[in-house]
Amino acid sequence: MAESQKQIKDAARTEGQAAAAAEPTLAVIADIHGNLPALEAVLADLARVRPDRIVVAGDFVNRGPQGRAVLERLAPLGYPAISGNHDTWLVALARGELVPRDWGSAWTTPVRLALEELTPEWLAWLEALPFSLRVELPGAAPIRLVHGSPRHSREGMGRLRADAEVAEALAGVEERTVIGAHIHYPHERMVAGTHVVVVGAVGCPFNGDVNAQYGLFRWDGVMWRFEHRSIPYDHEPLYQAWRDGGYLDDGSLASELMMLEHRTARTHYVPFWEWCMARGLALTREQYERFAAERPSFTPPPFTPLRDES
Repeated sequence: MAESQKQIKDAARTEGQAAAAAEPTLAVIADIHGNLPALEAVLADLARVRPDRIVVAGDFVNRGPQGRAVLERLAPLGYPAISGNHDTWLVALARGELVPRDWGSAWTTPVRLALEELTPEWLAWLEALPFSLRVELPGAAPIRLVHGSPRHSREGMGRLRADAEVAEALAGVEERTVIGAHIHYPHERMVAGTHVVVVGAVGCPFNGDVNAQYGLFRWDGVMWRFEHRSIPYDHEPLYQAWRDGGYLDDGSLASELMMLEHRTARTHYVPFWEWCMARGLALTREQYERFAAERPSFTPPPFTPLRDES
């Protein structure tokens, strides 16, 4: 890490937090993406861990076949939550905004079906979610919770973003710990004196681990310590939901690629779309075979927790 953790410790002491006797715990779940079995596995683990606070960092729906079931299971629990880019996109689509030019094609089948199962009441619930939250637990430094970054829900803070880029996104943020999601793999670093943590995905990880994942945080009197948790679950009910929900009925390549993401814990759908758009190619199986042949072998994103340098 480019910056010493001494900066965080000094900041915590300045705020009068270092003398806290308790050790509050916080769980952050995110990127459920319509995957009910993964959510149930995480909720069962949370019942064992019993953190002091549980918050949701967005992307309840889309990319998976059980968006409404996820909302029906999670919303009644009353956890503080923010919106993710998929949540806001489906709300916009329902208003007739941000509609793809190929809307109605087999490529957009998974998005159309995800939208069709949401009632006006659930769309209103998603629309009411805030962009970010300040999370405060007694005796601990406050946290800023975002989905992507503090300036945009589609801007991740992972390994592909340089420190300088992340620092720009953090401009104006008062909290010295910022927790996000969106990139579907865990990541942690210090940027300009701010502790930046990205939690893994509950429903569709991209780090080579097919388990349901989330972040557990413990305040140690000086800083928030991050534990990445990975929970096994039975995937077959999820795949059956893809089949039962009609996602494969029209031969949708997009639906198959999203299922493949769940099977491999690697992103396929967006990279293939970007590859085709850059070359002016159609989103066909033939082109996907070319894309897959050219694509480098998968190296899971490394995760290195911050060391205690005190």
